[in-house]
Amino acid sequence: MPTDVSVTLSFNRFLRPDTAIRQSIAFYTGNSANAAPPISSTRPEVTPQYDLMERSVRFVLPPGFTLEPHALYTVELSIADNDEAFGFRAFDGVPLAGETSVRISFFTGSGPSAPAAPAVPSCADFLDRLSGCAAPSCHGGGAPALGLSFEGVDGLRATAIGQPAHETETGDTTGIAEQNPERFGVNMPIIDPGRPDNSYLMYKLLVGTAPYELAPGEACPPGERCEAPDPAELDRLRSWFVRGEPMPYLGEAEQFVRHDDLRAIQTFIAEGDACANGQ
Repeated sequence: MPTDVSVTLSFNRFLRPDTAIRQSIAFYTGNSANAAPPISSTRPEVTPQYDLMERSVRFVLPPGFTLEPHALYTVELSIADNDEAFGFRAFDGVPLAGETSVRISFFTGSGPSAPAAPAVPSCADFLDRLSGCAAPSCHGGGAPALGLSFEGVDGLRATAIGQPAHETETGDTTGIAEQNPERFGVNMPIIDPGRPDNSYLMYKLLVGTAPYELAPGEACPPGERCEAPDPAELDRLRSWFVRGEPMPYLGEAEQFVRHDDLRAIQTFIAEGDACANGQ
């Protein structure tokens, strides 16, 4: 592995985002006392990035820091054996299977080889990829479904960005979007800038079938799985908090939301609200 490697862990379940954190792994060389990177009051630790589409967590090294060349490193995943313990959990609270920690080891090579960062879509591109949902009979026109409009920047700002999805308002309050509710999914924002994992739009798109289909002639990008979750996992997602039909509802609109479209949508949301800056 290159010395600036990002460690990516893939799962067969959608995760509870607040467990996709640094504390859910031990990353070290030699023995667990030799943390990677070494504990420091002036340098940040590895940064977790939860990829909702791939059901994976990528741990990125701090800027400017690289691992030692030609060394053995270990990533250890503990099993959360009680409600207070750190560890990865599925969105419905189920911990990793097993009774002992999972350990994954790798050797580093002689130097770095960092991949290029993906391009962030513009606001116009983001809206174009949602155009299938902006049909007059759905989230467009004068009376959009559930008051949610994807017809232009103004509609997006007023009805989607930071606004709780009506289908998730199953708690004690309404009209208030939540970041980390006790029960995952309650009062979830339709679009939560910076957090695709807490954006109801992503889940409504992911419970359909089209997002896992590659366009004709399209190859799965290097490093991605491009495979649908097990049908049982999608059923769990629907029964837990994703109500109603998948988006887009219209049959003819399903052509727009294939793998590359949803990847762009997720990247846009992860980078924050570019539409608010007029981009």
